Amino acid sequence: MTGMQGWITEELARKADTARPGTCPLCQAPVLRARAGRVAALDVTADPTPIDVTAEILARINGQLTWHLVTNTLGHSRITWRDIFHIRSGPAKHPVIADHRCPPHPVQETLL
Repeated sequence: MTGMQGWITEELARKADTARPGTCPLCQAPVLRARAGRVAALDVTADPTPIDVTAEILARINGQLTWHLVTNTLGHSRITWRDIFHIRSGPAKHPVIADHRCPPHPVQETLL
């Protein structure tokens, strides 16, 4: 790409909150990584599959944070904070994703 659109695309790619696909080093599951926030940023590793309201409530009960996966018109995705006020305001305008949790290994299941 050249010109203004190429410059904008490069700038967006450099932003820390841009969602980058990867794999979990422990369970090899696909994940999205980003640094969400501008002031008190958090390093996020989230499952790429969007969740519904029930799954979001269960994720919150289990101590997981939830995030918006915001995609702009150029196709760049960002991970942004989703707090309790977003949840109360009704259906999300953007897909909601949750922090990644590795599934238990077979040995862990037998021990628990």
